[in-house]
Amino acid sequence: MILDASIFSRAVIGGLDVKKIEINDKNELVVGRLTGLYGNVLKYANPKIIRAPDRFNDGSIFREVEGRNIYKIFEVPAGVTFDKLIDELSKNNYYPAIFPLYLKGTIGGFTVLNGSGFGSYKFGFVKGKKTINELIDYKVVRILAVKYPELLETEGENKFAWSALIYKDTIKYYIPSFYNKIINENFKSIPTNNLIKSINIEISSIFKRNYIPIILMTNYEKNTDFNFDFKMGYVINYNSPKRYKVLIGSLEETRLPELFEYLRKNPDVLPFPYLKEYEEFHKDILRNFKKYEIKVRSKRINKNMIIEASKCINCSLCLDSCLAYNTTNNILYSPLGRFDRLLTGEGNFEFCFGCASCQEACPVGINISNLMEILPQFNENKETVELETTDVPRTIYELEKSLNTRYRNRPVFLLFVGCTAKYDPLGLEGFLNYLLFSGDKLPQELSPRVKLVTGICCGFNDYLAGNLKDVKNSVEKINRLRIEQNAAGIYFLCPEGLYVYNKFSEQKGIFAYEVIKNELKEKEAHLGCWAKKLGYTSRYNECAGLFLTSYKGNPLKATKKGFLTVCPFSTWKFGTISVYSLFLEKKEVKELEEEKVMINENVIFDLLVRAIADGLIASKDEVAEKVVMWSLGGSQYFLLLTIPIFSKYISSELIRKLSSDSRVKEFLSKLSQDTHLLNQKISTYKDYLSSYNFNNEINALLEEIAKSNKLDYSVKDLVNTNEFLNALKEALRRSINENLIVSVINNIIYL
Repeated sequence: MILDASIFSRAVIGGLDVKKIEINDKNELVVGRLTGLYGNVLKYANPKIIRAPDRFNDGSIFREVEGRNIYKIFEVPAGVTFDKLIDELSKNNYYPAIFPLYLKGTIGGFTVLNGSGFGSYKFGFVKGKKTINELIDYKVVRILAVKYPELLETEGENKFAWSALIYKDTIKYYIPSFYNKIINENFKSIPTNNLIKSINIEISSIFKRNYIPIILMTNYEKNTDFNFDFKMGYVINYNSPKRYKVLIGSLEETRLPELFEYLRKNPDVLPFPYLKEYEEFHKDILRNFKKYEIKVRSKRINKNMIIEASKCINCSLCLDSCLAYNTTNNILYSPLGRFDRLLTGEGNFEFCFGCASCQEACPVGINISNLMEILPQFNENKETVELETTDVPRTIYELEKSLNTRYRNRPVFLLFVGCTAKYDPLGLEGFLNYLLFSGDKLPQELSPRVKLVTGICCGFNDYLAGNLKDVKNSVEKINRLRIEQNAAGIYFLCPEGLYVYNKFSEQKGIFAYEVIKNELKEKEAHLGCWAKKLGYTSRYNECAGLFLTSYKGNPLKATKKGFLTVCPFSTWKFGTISVYSLFLEKKEVKELEEEKVMINENVIFDLLVRAIADGLIASKDEVAEKVVMWSLGGSQYFLLLTIPIFSKYISSELIRKLSSDSRVKEFLSKLSQDTHLLNQKISTYKDYLSSYNFNNEINALLEEIAKSNKLDYSVKDLVNTNEFLNALKEALRRSINENLIVSVINNIIYL
């Protein structure tokens, strides 16, 4: 089940069982950011989530349809938030005719719910006697926008007013400044953007821990005598069946039953700002919710976690920075979605990247990062998270030997290498070089004399999966090595390894970054995710997505960055130079590395996908000709014949497309000069393509095969079966491998 920001969802969090009102079939449910106040999402027990798009295909968020001067009609993506839309429209001095006072909701949700807000004194609701906004489909909304960059403010009601805001001791009316000539009054002038910012500050101030944001809408004349922390409101006047007032504020969560009692006694007061009536499920919740008591609905989950998660108010601020959400387009994988599942009894959770940006955005101080970290530990069946370690080259062992010789009079420290050998081999060499030539600068409690720990994992992948038993085994193995080597301490190049070690070991490790950071002088490094968990801060803290190239079946793109990195995963994903690499003895190696990353690899990712799509279509006739062989040898025989066909055409398209871009060709040529980095990139491209969803491309190929003159009439029905569709998918999966990528790159280099 998912929840929204309504008091009906708060009732579920507060212990109400709503199973009897749930629809259990897997309906498709289009969702925005779950900031709605109507509670209709509660009706769906296990919906298939569809995220409304927040941009058009060309990257824009509005397109003009019709209109001139003051009034214009725009089409906008249904999933775009009001704050982003207003930011863009206001550059042309236009604003939506009506919009909610809280701007993090989506245009689609606001339109479907028939919302009201700023502008409702004149325009009322989305759909009253006149239609202001119209949902074209789940992707597009057509809105009315108005050109009024400046407003006139007065405390006296005025027939030209478009908005009326209610404050504790007054009502202020706002009139577009183009009425100034008609009114001929000396009203205070205020820029529309400034007023919107001040409203946003007021609304944001109601977000407090242990409080629930509430909205009450009632007849304008009614004395609303319910005691709550009122902040502000607005008047709905025209384009409405009656005159309403909407009051916005917050209420202690423990007083929620009082609010429900008030609503039962005052049916003309609604807890949402929409032109809607109560549905049966609302009435059921209103009748039955009497006591606020947090329930633990899964025996495996700790109650303190439930209580912490219950503080979530569905403000959706965490979504902006959530890589899991923005990669999958599925709100279930966001902190907000995971809290909903946790609070409604689900007991299995996927791992999180650990970026901690969501926690920084949370206005009520939920320890989101810690909760996301712990949730997988309660899974009955733990995920398997693969993390590869590789051996180091002979030159690294030679450096280790040189350090031992030069600093024989210093104590031994372990240097945990782990997966740094794969993800930042130059950084490993650079750090050893620093110890070799600057070891005398180290304070006495540290030592430049190191013994490498290679070929074993720190346990971070098991920690992500919640497999604490294997994590502890990994840490114990490291500590046994420390005892065997009589090591006085242990260095970690990566924050992830250090975090896990410090969490499960009595002795604390040392961050290699601490050893060299004073040498960086004014150079600032990227310190994100798990470095933030260790207490480090930097203005560069974007989440790289760890070592993953896909997440929940969705590819994780990484774009080139220009800053220094510390985490080996970030160094690899962002194509950067690590702080450790700065100390390489061979400057030309660093310079070559800098040259190699001078391309936005999204260009390559896009070319790879397009090449496979075109290669599949190009193979249609040859594949169609082989379908008849299915009847002779079955699906496996067909697969054996189809895989080399796919490989041939895909390879041809990859070579053609990648070599047609001079930047890509130059990048691959330079990359070929470093075998280790080349292998890394080959692995990345293969993983990206393996995780990409090519269902649309396979379906397009299927249609072409069915139309092909090469298809034998006797197997036309076979082509329309799921078994044949799955065979094509499997053939593509097997066609995409590292050998194919290697062959393509070699062909491009030597063209």
